[in-house]
Amino acid sequence: MSASDPASALPEVSFRLATEADLPACEATWRDGLNDYLVPMGQYEIPADNPSLRLLHAHALATDPERFWVATRDAAVVGFGSAVRRGPVWFLSMLFVRPGLQAGGVGRELLRRILPAPGDDAILATGTDSAQPISNGLYASVGIVPRMPMFNLVGRPTRPGELSSLPPGVTAAPLDGADRAGRRVGRPTLEMEIDELDETTLGFRHGIDHDFVRRQGRIGFAYRDGRGDLLGYGYTSEVGRIGPIATRDPDLHAPIVADLIDAVVPRGASAIWVPGPAGATMQMLVRAGLRMEGFPVLVCWSRPFADFARYLPISPGLL
Repeated sequence: MSASDPASALPEVSFRLATEADLPACEATWRDGLNDYLVPMGQYEIPADNPSLRLLHAHALATDPERFWVATRDAAVVGFGSAVRRGPVWFLSMLFVRPGLQAGGVGRELLRRILPAPGDDAILATGTDSAQPISNGLYASVGIVPRMPMFNLVGRPTRPGELSSLPPGVTAAPLDGADRAGRRVGRPTLEMEIDELDETTLGFRHGIDHDFVRRQGRIGFAYRDGRGDLLGYGYTSEVGRIGPIATRDPDLHAPIVADLIDAVVPRGASAIWVPGPAGATMQMLVRAGLRMEGFPVLVCWSRPFADFARYLPISPGLL
């Protein structure tokens, strides 16, 4: 390692590509990093068991192994960073360093290793906790600038009359054999329709991530007009997580969210990350009785790429 290498300033820390065996330590690093600043602020402690996070890490490692790095000291994982590349967008999924080693350059070095190569004209983006100004400053220094808040709306409707209804003529069908069976000969396949809608709203297609949310147990629905044209799609689940959602018309966003809340009644509360531009959806959910929970996430990017009045992400860690 040359003296000009930024990692040379971290003689006790080594960096390497992650393996599946590292994922439990990455989960522990994530949990300890969050609890270190959330608990002193009176927030709930992050529980030890988080199956959804493990699935997200495994998905990122499987799809983008060259963008998942760990930092180690004495062979133990002390930090990790992962990113995914979808079309023109490079998205930082996670970057965490264990308490006690933060502000020492480990996070910056992990980020340097997973960023696109010089000359790559990728759009850089991430979702980051608004309560983390140091991390947000690091991302802004490489052009990933905070642009938009995203709020976690949690609960079940206590005033269901506030929920919007689907417009006349708009119908919903599961994204499975029921919807596929209704497709007429000569029409685009369901996958082609979803790809086209994703490119229109999000800026890229990501069928690989649709497969991931289905493996998570999320249940998808297609929303069509009377001619059978796809107007939108959305996912919900028995554990309450809602998203991703994409619509052609921003006015259809709130009605689709309302439909998904009741399409599958969860075992507990519903939970949905709502971007700031989806103002009608946020207003509807608050009026219906859901509450904003925790700190908002800041969605950051180097240049615009998506219409967040018509697209709702999978989670802060995966668009």
